[in-house]
Amino acid sequence: MAKNKSEKLDSLLRVVTAFAFALIVLSIIIAICGHNPLEAFYQMFRGAFVGKFNLGSTIEDFIMILIIASGYSLTKRIGYFNIGLEGCLYVGAMFTAAPGFLLPDMPSFVIIPICLGCGMLAGAIWSSIGGVLKSFFDVNEACVTIMLNYVAISLTDYLLNNPWSAHSAAPETPHVQAAAMFPKLPLAPSRASWTILIAVIAWIFVYFLTFRTTFGFKLRHVADNPRFCEAVGIKSKLIILGTVMLSGALGGLAGGCEILGVYGNFMQNFSLNSAFYGILACQLVRNDLKLLPLSALFVAFARVGGSGMEYYTHIPKSLIDTMVPLLVLFIGMDKFFDWKRWMRHFKRKSVGKKPIDTNC
Repeated sequence: MAKNKSEKLDSLLRVVTAFAFALIVLSIIIAICGHNPLEAFYQMFRGAFVGKFNLGSTIEDFIMILIIASGYSLTKRIGYFNIGLEGCLYVGAMFTAAPGFLLPDMPSFVIIPICLGCGMLAGAIWSSIGGVLKSFFDVNEACVTIMLNYVAISLTDYLLNNPWSAHSAAPETPHVQAAAMFPKLPLAPSRASWTILIAVIAWIFVYFLTFRTTFGFKLRHVADNPRFCEAVGIKSKLIILGTVMLSGALGGLAGGCEILGVYGNFMQNFSLNSAFYGILACQLVRNDLKLLPLSALFVAFARVGGSGMEYYTHIPKSLIDTMVPLLVLFIGMDKFFDWKRWMRHFKRKSVGKKPIDTNC
């Protein structure tokens, strides 16, 4: 137990060191560009948390990122590189909006579950394409899922420009009925809504499923040794397919929360690679579900705060957008920051050097 605690402490220390190193590198880049790094980070914090609009915008991003990160964490545990959550987000958003403007007016407690249920089902079905190809035919999931993203975007473009078009100046669908919209948080004029409860429930569900259920036990072990799992009666292929579909359902749920909590209708290109920030949030904490909300909040802070920093200091937002990828890069090479390992290495070198015998 003591050894396990020591290993966790060492791992945390390496992550903190990697984080500090990324901040130092970013500070140097900002200084080279002729700006004060401390002022830049202060304005970044101000742009993300100071004021109702800024705080609400951070919460708005946090909701989507946390749901996507929770969905990605499931497939990461089975060794499935799921970069198709952007497609699930689009399909889920479209089929969340559709019942909202196609069905007659209903009470909120009826229409909201119908809309979200349709969005989750669409996301699950969409992700099942890659799941079937991977589990039964061993097709590379990265190629399949990234191409499915483009297919999903093109499919939703067709729907909003043809059968489900609002016939307005911009390509969009009609607005969903008012009862389908989640109430806003008291952070006007931001668009943050009570879908934050959906995001927290989704994260709790994924944590409970992963560590407190039989299905979670199976998905945690199916990637380590699929042959052994098959030998003891665990249907590895079905576990992979079920996990991928559940991840896709959460991607659809994220899109549904964007529609019912923020926009009110589906608009063309409403999400520009937003799902990939959820994947980055998961990578940032190495798929540690306990830390996932903090990681999602940090990524949301970097996205929203970057805009504030650009506004107040005129530093390009594209510069701050490199912060999260830098963190993922340095945390991915956290063994480089293992100071104990370096000390042992130099100690062995010093012990290996024999003193010269002058009596020869």
